[in-house]
Amino acid sequence: METMIPSDIKRLFHEHGTEVILETGDVLFRQGEASDAVFHILSGNLAVYVKGGNTEPVLLNCVEAGHLVGELGAITQNPRSATLVAASRAVLSRIPTSHFRALLTETLSLVETMVSSTRGNMISADTARIHLGNTNQQVQKRLNKMGEEKEQLQELLRLREEIESMVMHDLRNPINTIMLVLELLEPLKNQVRDPEHFMLLIGMGMAATQSMTKLISTMLDIARMEAGNLVLNISEFDLSAALRELTAVQQIQAMRKSIEIVNQSPPDLMVKADRDLLWRVVVNLLDNAIKFAPEQSKIEVMACSMGNQTVGISVTDTGPGIPPDDRERIFEKFTQVNDGEHMTRTGTGLGLAFCRMAVEAHDGSIWMDAGPSGVGSCFHVQLPQR
Repeated sequence: METMIPSDIKRLFHEHGTEVILETGDVLFRQGEASDAVFHILSGNLAVYVKGGNTEPVLLNCVEAGHLVGELGAITQNPRSATLVAASRAVLSRIPTSHFRALLTETLSLVETMVSSTRGNMISADTARIHLGNTNQQVQKRLNKMGEEKEQLQELLRLREEIESMVMHDLRNPINTIMLVLELLEPLKNQVRDPEHFMLLIGMGMAATQSMTKLISTMLDIARMEAGNLVLNISEFDLSAALRELTAVQQIQAMRKSIEIVNQSPPDLMVKADRDLLWRVVVNLLDNAIKFAPEQSKIEVMACSMGNQTVGISVTDTGPGIPPDDRERIFEKFTQVNDGEHMTRTGTGLGLAFCRMAVEAHDGSIWMDAGPSGVGSCFHVQLPQR
């Protein structure tokens, strides 16, 4: 396709050729077009692109100044075998095909150059085919390896799910036994020397087992949602009444820090959702708010109809808040972040991951931003009215 030419050929182009100037990106000719001229590159570079079948054009090589291009098409009168694009500003000398063929019959050195060109092109084509074959072999080996790695990863994920499920179920049995023992010990408070201290220890044990039971349930539900096996129990219920009941229960926990939970939801706000799952979402959000809100502060819970058949729930506190860069990451499993005062947030890192999955299982969305005036955190939940 391109040929380095001797000085007498350069002279022919100097005498018979017309100047052509290409700017970067200009197309000299396209693959498949008629071979209407031969070009001598005086300066600049041309990129050679080849397109096969339905594939995108592939960069084959670059042709530098001092070479002929288009000469084989002129000899064989076949269409252009490639597309040439100016890789930089280029100046060329052009001889029409008919004139070039006439010169070919008159100039021995031009014939020799064409023979040399054909041999060089064949060698280049063989080299390209070998390189392409090696590349294809490497790609195929890599694809085979990736397929094996995918199968191994799928097997590891399956084993992880089985182990998680087995461990979680096996943990429930001893925890239930501990809870049963604690309940059986409670009536014995009058038979010990210090009943008050005895009941305090019973209460601590019950609280710890309830917390562990809640964690196990969360992990099992996350595993089900990740596997797509969680079945929603959708029903229509009064969201306002549910939030009043829920905040009353959570207020007992908040009293330890003299925190007031304020429910600002309007009456008779109906929603279709899985009541138990949504209850746990709001409980998780309130647990976080109580944990990080300062003493003697307020936590606001609000629900409202947002139009477009959507219901919104928000939980707002005046705690340290979460840095903007971490507000997406906190909904990932096992994520721990630092608040604005560089105090590490403790916990399992599963509560907000559960919230996100539960809300998304309802085709809803959950996110957080700063509270009013940039103080604290405000978690938002949006659910479609089914």
